[in-house]
Amino acid sequence: MRYGLFLLDEGPKSAVLPDRKQHRQRTTPTTPTTTWRKYARRSLGTPFPASTPVTARAVDDQGDRYRELVQKAQVRLSGVAKDKTQHTRVSACQAYAHPIQRELEETRLFLSKLSVDKPAPLIKSDVDENVADTLAKVEQMRHDFENQREQKKKADEAEKAEAVKKVEDAKQAEETKKAEATKKAAEEAKQAEEAEKAKQAEEAKQAIEQSKPIETPTTSEQAVLLAKRYRDMYSELMNDLAPKIRADPQKRAHCFKQRGLVTRGVGQLKDSWEFIGRTADSIKSILSASASADVQDWMLNLVAKSLVKQAEREVSVAPHAAYPLAATAVLVMQAYPKLSDMLMIRLVKKCPFVVPQYMAKQPGQNTDDFIKAAGYRRNDDGDIESEGIYAERMTGMLALFAAIVQMPDIGGQPNPFPVHHGWTWLARIINMPPRAISPLLVQTFLSVAGPTMLGVYGRQMDKLISVLATTWIASVAGSSPLAVAGKSNLTTFINEYRSSGSIRECKGRVIKTR
Repeated sequence: MRYGLFLLDEGPKSAVLPDRKQHRQRTTPTTPTTTWRKYARRSLGTPFPASTPVTARAVDDQGDRYRELVQKAQVRLSGVAKDKTQHTRVSACQAYAHPIQRELEETRLFLSKLSVDKPAPLIKSDVDENVADTLAKVEQMRHDFENQREQKKKADEAEKAEAVKKVEDAKQAEETKKAEATKKAAEEAKQAEEAEKAKQAEEAKQAIEQSKPIETPTTSEQAVLLAKRYRDMYSELMNDLAPKIRADPQKRAHCFKQRGLVTRGVGQLKDSWEFIGRTADSIKSILSASASADVQDWMLNLVAKSLVKQAEREVSVAPHAAYPLAATAVLVMQAYPKLSDMLMIRLVKKCPFVVPQYMAKQPGQNTDDFIKAAGYRRNDDGDIESEGIYAERMTGMLALFAAIVQMPDIGGQPNPFPVHHGWTWLARIINMPPRAISPLLVQTFLSVAGPTMLGVYGRQMDKLISVLATTWIASVAGSSPLAVAGKSNLTTFINEYRSSGSIRECKGRVIKTR
């Protein structure tokens, strides 16, 4: 209740509130003779809190009697409120529980009126026996059905296992068959390889056995003497110069370092005068840096060795690669003529056909020494290489020899190893009894150096080619694949020359300017 309690006395026309600091002044009616007591509404700005009980704060401090009355009224009102709340709760619980109690009493009364009687005993009859028999038969049928289903399941599993086994057996048989076929193929390949090796070994053996001292004209004797001279120079190089280089650590280290530069430069040669000139200048710079004559001679030997080795490895499969090697060799020989002897030393050691010379097994000479002198090699299995591989290597080194002799003057300086060496080689080989490899050697030489020799010797060269076609090719004996293929290819080459009047130029003969 938003009411304040004010007590008015007779006298003044307005009520004066006690404790003016805590309460606002309340203006009373202005009727002069009015004496009244009432509860006046408080203004809207100053309400009591909702939970605040009525207090005697508005009563004058001197009115103890009124304060006591207020307190007693407050206690009385609070007691009434508590009793009323409790009474309401009890009434609600009783109203909720009364229907439940009534329904419970009715249920008890209903159950007390019920009576339970025992069932009468069953009397067995014929119908019951028939039912029992039927049930027994049904049970038996169910049992039989379960047995049949179990047996069928086992039969299906057995059939499935049998099918899986058949598939596995078939797969195993197929794998066994493949393994046997693979093994058989490997055995056949091995047998074929062994047969090929045996054939190659037999060919090499026959070539060695057929080698014998040959009575040749004077030119061939001169070739033999020339070959002996170069072999003696090689022995002197290995027995005298090599120990000196090895004994001096500085010389050995210098040569070892420079050899790598030479080998890399020769291995990277290209069909270009610019590149060839740069490589030749590099080699000449290496030679000029030699501290002594011994070091320079050994470096010339290493340069020749690199050139010959590159020809043996590359020119055998690509004859046109001989021209850049030959041009580099000629450029270096113009500054260091001694390189021509070093080249011949290395060529004769590996390919005696550059003389030309057919090696013959001398009395008392063992097979290993002979095959080494003839230029043969042994493969990884220790067997002598086949005639085909041997012929490829020989033609590669002979192509380098032919490319050098046909090389024209370079930079206004003559070729230190001119074309007449080629004419001498061709005349010598025609005047020697040919071997199985001879047609291949002649065709290789003519393919590389033939156009230059035809331009230099003209009619003399034409006569020499006529001798080859009429008598020399027919004198090549033997039915080996090397001999047959060589004669056929050389015959075709000569027929093309006769029909065109010119020798077919080998690819790469004309070196590019750049």
